[in-house]
Amino acid sequence: MAAPNNVAATNCSWWPISALDSDAARAREADESHEAADPALGPPDRLVLYHWTQSFSSQKVRLVIAEKGLPCEERDVSMPLLEHKEPWFMRLNLGEEVPVVIHRDNIISDYNQIIDYMEKNFTGENVTQLIPEPGSLLHSRVLQYRELLDSLPMDAYTHGCILHPELTTDSMIPKYATAEIRRQKCELWLCGCVFTLADVLLGATLHRLKFLGLSKKYWEDGSRPNLQSFFDRIQKRFAFRKVLGDIHTTLLSAVVPNAFRLVKRKPPSFFGASFLMGSLGGMGYFAYWYLKKKYI
Repeated sequence: MAAPNNVAATNCSWWPISALDSDAARAREADESHEAADPALGPPDRLVLYHWTQSFSSQKVRLVIAEKGLPCEERDVSMPLLEHKEPWFMRLNLGEEVPVVIHRDNIISDYNQIIDYMEKNFTGENVTQLIPEPGSLLHSRVLQYRELLDSLPMDAYTHGCILHPELTTDSMIPKYATAEIRRQKCELWLCGCVFTLADVLLGATLHRLKFLGLSKKYWEDGSRPNLQSFFDRIQKRFAFRKVLGDIHTTLLSAVVPNAFRLVKRKPPSFFGASFLMGSLGGMGYFAYWYLKKKYI
């Protein structure tokens, strides 16, 4: 759901004096250049935006500022150079994320809150209103689309295409960038470098599909090499081998213990017990060779 318009921005009265002096000097230059564009926005309304050009959230905020025609001083924070982790930026946003906007004594460091702050604080005849008045049909439709589009996992799309360029067509991502990221890549599981519950659930699901004879249809035909690689790696884990064991002996491991438990619960006659044990042994033997012939 879209963030409310009554956003309480963070006060930045602790902002370093040197930075304030620098901003004041730049403000005079910026005000002179923007004075002709919109005289209604004076020095107190000057915006400072910390962003990275390839940040998706930063791009949307920059578009909003440009559409509203607001004078803004942009300062690039290079994420590949880890500038977002440097102390001077972490004083702005401990979350180490861009964009961050400074306006008057306020710091706004959340993408949705920045947009709502712009809409609430920058209004007037010469300023474009991007969110219609509350209560109108258009307002509810805008919020509906906002919620829908903000829910798209664009970070997952971006990192997925960087790590797996073979899935893309005419990608604009520089090859040196994908090569460097892939070089630093750790062993990836479903949600990243850490083995999680998601991997446990997917591993159990793939094991059951393999047991049912569906693996060649869904991934062992070469159509999903990443899924095949995942299944190969998870089968080598100690816990996986301990609990599920060899895929070819799964049926045998389920039948034999239950058979012994049944015999112990209701002991038959000597002849009956001998016949039952012999039958179970034979069934187990033939089941093992049948599965071995089918899957190996």
